[in-house]
Amino acid sequence: MNETETKSSNTTKKWLVGCGIGCAVIILILIVLGVGGYVFFKNLIGDFQEQEELMAVLTERYGEIKDFSPEPDGAIDPSRIEAFLSVRDAFAPFREKLEISMQELQDRAGQSEVEVKKPKNVFEMVKLGFGLVPQIAEFLKFRNQALLDAEMGMGEYFYIYAISYFSWLGKPPEDGPDFEVMGPEDRESRWGEMNRKEIREERRDSMLRRLHRTLLPMLQNQHEKLVARGLSDAQSEWKDLLEAEIQAMEEDRFRLPWEDGLPDVIKRSLEPYRERLEQSYNAMTNPFELTTEQR
Repeated sequence: MNETETKSSNTTKKWLVGCGIGCAVIILILIVLGVGGYVFFKNLIGDFQEQEELMAVLTERYGEIKDFSPEPDGAIDPSRIEAFLSVRDAFAPFREKLEISMQELQDRAGQSEVEVKKPKNVFEMVKLGFGLVPQIAEFLKFRNQALLDAEMGMGEYFYIYAISYFSWLGKPPEDGPDFEVMGPEDRESRWGEMNRKEIREERRDSMLRRLHRTLLPMLQNQHEKLVARGLSDAQSEWKDLLEAEIQAMEEDRFRLPWEDGLPDVIKRSLEPYRERLEQSYNAMTNPFELTTEQR
């Protein structure tokens, strides 16, 4: 197996573990499926490899995610919001398909312990969990393709998503299903051992840390460009706001940008698109929306 296939296999394993499917169950299913199981995993690894290749093209074309710099004056150009919404529309069918599958798995996981442990229900849940993995690969692949088609980098998409949904519309970063969907490589999944509240708390902490370490450099890039451009009197107030927000984020690694309220210049950019942004948000698929696997 070459290096690319190894990376794709590791990525696949991460999703499988995160969906709560233990190695013993996978082995059992492969024994039952025989050649069919081999074909399934071959195609699955191929799907993840394809989305990673698309991400590599995005990175080459638009740079690393943290390299993105919002406009120095704080405004988001209408054409860029339109591009963001066109990306959302382009892979909406795959988002909805993934939502339906996760909702069904969540509904089954919410059954009583006696019902869940019945052989038929266990098999159905494993089947649903297994089916979720190629859908995730498909979701990421078509999101990346939509970004390329819209001529938008992952960094810009990440910024508009976070600012629009979390900082402005107040969507909870921990939105998602009531079960673990992806876990760190250094620990086994605890699916079934965590209650709904614990899962959401852990996901919130993880998401906030990730959002913070990605978005803070973007605001620092924005400030650097603002200073380099030279300030007008009208921009000095914006500069003070930006510097204060950067300082607040540097002091709190769980802080979202502008969590105390968006500056007027950003609000004015987003307000005409409020309804369309609301409609394009999907709480169930939120954990996957900003997944990058950028290398």
